[in-house]
Order: sequence, then structure tokens, then C-alpha cells
Amino acid sequence: MLDLHTHSTFSDGTLSPAEIVRESHRRGLRAVALTDHDTVAGAPTFMAVCARTGLEGVPGVELSASWHGGSLHIVGLFIDPENATLDTLLRGVRDNRRNRNQAMITRLRANGMAISMEDVVAEAGGDVVGRPHFASVLVRKGYCQTYRDVFDHWLGMGKPAYIRRFLPLPTEAIDGIHAAGGVAIMAHPFGNPNGTAVSKVRKMLKTMAAIGLDGLEVYYSDHSPAETAQARQLAADFGLLISGGSDFHGDRNPGVELGAGRGDLHVPDQLLEPLRARAARGR
Repeated sequence: MLDLHTHSTFSDGTLSPAEIVRESHRRGLRAVALTDHDTVAGAPTFMAVCARTGLEGVPGVELSASWHGGSLHIVGLFIDPENATLDTLLRGVRDNRRNRNQAMITRLRANGMAISMEDVVAEAGGDVVGRPHFASVLVRKGYCQTYRDVFDHWLGMGKPAYIRRFLPLPTEAIDGIHAAGGVAIMAHPFGNPNGTAVSKVRKMLKTMAAIGLDGLEVYYSDHSPAETAQARQLAADFGLLISGGSDFHGDRNPGVELGAGRGDLHVPDQLLEPLRARAARGR
């Protein structure tokens, strides 16, 4: 089996890149991709440990892109982590994220919460600091009972401390992935903020395919069997490659395991070679 969508401590996961590799190897996966949000800083360690264990490692990244007032997620697979164009794009996203984080700190403090940027950075421990790290601090300090409470009352869209963040356009995200020699995959098509109607996903894919999208994440932890079948048909309709992964975050996404998702995920081995071949042609 494969798992082509995972997150480490370098973004918002709770396992290090090395721990992801070791756990993937223990579970008997053939290949695993590290796709941290907005950073490739974990890639060198990840690939080095993969080489030592014999597990095939796929360097990757996950980018959020703006979409009609909301967002969609694009996973890049088989990227060159040292590519200058992609690095410039990721730096810009992280810089804007830092500005957003400071604004959220200001709002939370105005509501009586003793939280500092130092608290959140320490919680993150990596390049990318985001709302999950805020949630961890607020729960630890007793301001909220659970992560869900944090988002339902403070950090979710439309809540008092929510700040919309800068996102690149889909074309910028796809072009950055392609510049790094990678393939661009639209992630969890039935888990985006624009709803799960097939008609909405079809409309989205029509636009995305026209600007260079390479593939679709058909296999995903939270796709129902019907959604998996619909995604497979949509990939065929638009001539897109098929990918899949668990979206593993460790303890921050309880119940989702590497390779197995919520227990019934199975990403077939045969999906890997077409993705690798597309990346090779792009280089």
C-alpha cells in the first residue's frame, strides 16, 4: 500500500519525519510521501531515513490556494525540495501566515486569554505555525476543553479570533509545484470548504484541469465508498492521474492511521508509477 499524504512536526503533525518513516515501514507500506503544509524543511531527514529503511520516500508539500472566497488544497508529489521558485512561493506563504498569527494573538488577548507568540511557536516546534498549535495552547491553558471547542468558539471561520490568511492563486500553486519538477494533485475533493456536491467538484476540476492540474486524490480517509467512486469517475472524465493518502497528522487527527486512514483506506501500489512517470516527463 501507499500513503501519499502525511504531515510531520515540521507543519501540524505530531510525529517527526523519521518517526513517520519508521511507522510506515513497520506497517509494511511500499511508499510514503511527506506533504507538510507550506514547507519542505522536513524533506532531507525524511528522505535520508527512507533510504536507510528501504521504504520509498516521496518528497512533497501541501499548499492551500484561494477559491472564490474559500480555499482548496493542492498536494505536490515528487518535488525537488531545493527548487528556488517553490522556495520563494513557500516563503511568501509563511511570511503572510506569521502576520495572520500575530493578528490572532492580538484578538485572543483582547478577549482575556494570556497567550503569546512564544507560546505558539514553542508548541509548533517547526517552520509552520498555524491554528492547530493555537488550539493546543488554549486547551493546555484551560481556556477551552477540546480542540473542537477552540475552532467552534474562537478560531473557526467567522469566529471572534479568526483572521483570513493570504493564499496563492491555484495557478501559482500549480506552477510552483511544476517548477520543482512535481505533480500537482487536488487533495480531498469531497472535503473542501465549498461543499461536497459532485457538481461543485466537477466545476472546480474543469477550471483546475485547464490550468495544469495533474491528478486527483481519489483515496482519502474521509471519503465514503460512494465519494471514492465519484472521485474515480471525475478523474477519468478530466484525464487526471489518481492519488491517495491518509492525511495523517498523528494525535492532532485522532483515528487516522498511516496507510489505513480510519481503518479501511487502501491506496493501491499501482498508482505510484504513473505519478512518478508524469514527474519525470515534467523534468
